[in-house]
Amino acid sequence: MGRPPLPVGTFGKIDFLVLGKDRVRARASFRDYDGHRRLVTRYGSSRAHAERRLREALRDRGTGDDPVASATSRLSEVAALWLAEVDDSDLAWGTKRLYRFTVESYILPGLGELRLREVTVPAVNRLLATVSSLHGPAAAKSTRSVLSGILGLAVRHGLLPANPVREAAIRRGSRTSRGPRALTVEETRQLRARLAADPDAVRRDLPDLVDFMLGTGVRIGEACAIQPSAIDFEAATLTVDATVIRIRGLGLVIQDSPKSTAGRRTLVLPSAVVDLLRRRIAVHPRPDADALVVFPSPQGRLRDSSNTSGDLRSALDRAEFPWVTSHVFRKTVATRLDDAGLSARQIADHLGHSRPSLTQDVYLGRGHASPEAAAALQRSR
Repeated sequence: MGRPPLPVGTFGKIDFLVLGKDRVRARASFRDYDGHRRLVTRYGSSRAHAERRLREALRDRGTGDDPVASATSRLSEVAALWLAEVDDSDLAWGTKRLYRFTVESYILPGLGELRLREVTVPAVNRLLATVSSLHGPAAAKSTRSVLSGILGLAVRHGLLPANPVREAAIRRGSRTSRGPRALTVEETRQLRARLAADPDAVRRDLPDLVDFMLGTGVRIGEACAIQPSAIDFEAATLTVDATVIRIRGLGLVIQDSPKSTAGRRTLVLPSAVVDLLRRRIAVHPRPDADALVVFPSPQGRLRDSSNTSGDLRSALDRAEFPWVTSHVFRKTVATRLDDAGLSARQIADHLGHSRPSLTQDVYLGRGHASPEAAAALQRSR
């Protein structure tokens, strides 16, 4: 006759295993509230430390603080728990979408069926190398960050002794590999002229959009979200505080926050950009200015930044600038401001980058770009 089952919400005998110096594992079988028995494990520097951590985990398990998972769970199960936490967080929609895309496109196909104990440093390194090779270093960097978050959840709940992502690294390219270069002043003028003479680019309303990004350095999603109410023509300023994103089930929406906190900023505009914005708003007057974005799609709706990037790619290729992307526009603006003698703090404020240092944050103010930036960009046109 077998032993009677554990009552729901209770645990059995605690087993200990010495794994090495200052490393002890404590483990017990817990009968969860769905009736299943699951092993709960904690590690400590001593038997007493490991037992104390295990008893705390067993106590908290009944409150729903621990996920219904174990060290034998597949990575896909823990990834689902982590995404549920992300969905419940106050992260921006764009960030949530990026995390889910990374999980579904890179992590689950590469490691999803592995048990947690099988997600080793070599396994992580293989995944990152594959993603970097097939999709580029930026995708590998996102994969590393998201996978670290998933496995960090497993560590916090005692399902893994350590996070293997911390010991993994993205393989770097050769030292001759460089980021995007900036357009020279002559290349900028040449590109603008070629786009203005391209019927398809004009039909897709790309010349003005490119002029605007070259005159401000805003991100393409931020440019697509600019509304007339964000412009102060009298002061010649533009408030950047939104971006266009796509939400599953809802489509394109304006998110009332930019890519990052640092991205919420007010720019002083070059006079040429002010004239461009006046012209566009005058051509498309609306009773409710807030209902109109300054750079809509050719159909008059919100622009999808991904689709616009594709259209821009084709137009840039036809203009014989195959190496240029919208990121090159931001690089070009940064170079113009640097050439004009603006400080790193002023350039970071203008582009909406993260703060260079806490000292600069405290003493140089945040969220308002330098008026000298507008003069520098106007001179480069």
